[in-house]
Amino acid sequence: MNLKLKKIILIFLALFTAIAVGAGCNKENTPENGGQTKTEAEDDRAAPDNNGEFKYIADYLPDVKYNGYEFRVLSTPNTAYDGLHTAFDVEEETGSNVEDAIYKRNRIIEEKYDIKIKQIEATGWDDCVAKFKKSTSAASDDFDLCMLISREAWAAAIDGRIVTVDKLPYLDVSRPWYAQYVNSEISVEGKLLFAYSDECLNMFEQTLCVFFNKKIVEDLALENIYNLVKGNKWTIDKFFEFSKTALADLDGDDVWTDSDRYGIVTQSDMFYPCFWVSSGIKTVAKDSGNLLVFTGNTEKLFGLLGKVHENVFGGPKIVYDANVDKFTTIKGGGAEPGRDSSTQQFANNLALFYVRNIAIAESMRSVETDFGIVPFPKYDEAQDKYYSRIIDGWINVVPVTNSDLEKTSVIMEAAAVESKNVIVPAYFEVSLRYKYTRDDESQEMLDIIHANMTMDVGDTFYMDAVRNIYMGAMKSGDFVSAVEKKIGSVEKTLQKANDMIQSLD
Repeated sequence: MNLKLKKIILIFLALFTAIAVGAGCNKENTPENGGQTKTEAEDDRAAPDNNGEFKYIADYLPDVKYNGYEFRVLSTPNTAYDGLHTAFDVEEETGSNVEDAIYKRNRIIEEKYDIKIKQIEATGWDDCVAKFKKSTSAASDDFDLCMLISREAWAAAIDGRIVTVDKLPYLDVSRPWYAQYVNSEISVEGKLLFAYSDECLNMFEQTLCVFFNKKIVEDLALENIYNLVKGNKWTIDKFFEFSKTALADLDGDDVWTDSDRYGIVTQSDMFYPCFWVSSGIKTVAKDSGNLLVFTGNTEKLFGLLGKVHENVFGGPKIVYDANVDKFTTIKGGGAEPGRDSSTQQFANNLALFYVRNIAIAESMRSVETDFGIVPFPKYDEAQDKYYSRIIDGWINVVPVTNSDLEKTSVIMEAAAVESKNVIVPAYFEVSLRYKYTRDDESQEMLDIIHANMTMDVGDTFYMDAVRNIYMGAMKSGDFVSAVEKKIGSVEKTLQKANDMIQSLD
């Protein structure tokens, strides 16, 4: 590795991990209780090894051997979902940077602690959920960790099926290999039910961004979008302005089909919530007592959603939308065939913007059209930063049936720190930056996107109860009435969650 690349990695990792507030595993370590989270500098966790390589060390982990213990993890293979890395282990090195990094990380852990990692493969996230519920209901110790989609992990946690962070003695979530900006959002009354770390690469991959078609930008003589971002002028208004400019009935038949050019291609779940999350708006936040509270009925939110409704449904058909009666923005809705159709429309130079999670960049390597990547736009120029919405994060959790929490927490912490050492550089510095993007500016944009990743609990954990209120009202535009009809049930749902979390031991 040359010196220049080393410097790039050092700068990026420092930026990526030293972000905003964090949540500690004990109340005395949490910012909300007046404590300070640890930093890399204070703890001297980041230092070159004997080969001059950048490395993190969790020196509080015990020097133990587990005599060949079979460490069992239930998860899906990487091939189960396009572009997403969900597997905990891979059988062999394949030449893929990320999969080879996963292989290397796990072999390091196996050798250090004398264990053998066994991946129990499910057919998909729903199969993981079914197996997890069956095992915990039967009080059967079938696996040490289980991968759950975020909303299912949350539901299982408040139901008491998951071991909370404070019961896992070697997890120190104040360390730089934890996603502190996200964990601070999901702690309730100082209690963290589960914690996102660098082991959860899936969370990073499911961050939303905007791909733009460079050819169309050039053909229409639009402003340089990279410069707009860097000048803090990349706003929702500008996004819609460009989208309308790109609209063209190319075959002149006055019927909008996939032969015409659109401003935007996307899917409803990828698209609409980005507007409020990127504007710094939360539909579920925390009150002064650090308990969940509904905040999705503000004038700012209603005004923003009204603007989105007017631009999507009140004028020219800027969004590629073949089934508006179901409030979808792409053929097939959120199903995978619909997502493939979006990609193809963009690849055919028939859309200016493509709103999608970053993971799709891997499969877009084969797309011939030249594209760039930018964060989702701001609410307005006065907003202080670009917020990047995390749509999901499939996380490995500890089932309550686990019989050895000390051992499990040691392996979990080792996986987190070695993910930072091995997998993060392989993904961000090699694959994402040098294989999947097309220019230096896109790499700069990735820094902006990942420095300000955030999550709205109402969008992720309470998709059905909260997010779908706005999704269902998108065509009519009557968001106020939609919220008024549901606010009572939403508040009861959140109160129940608060009560259940407070009752956890």
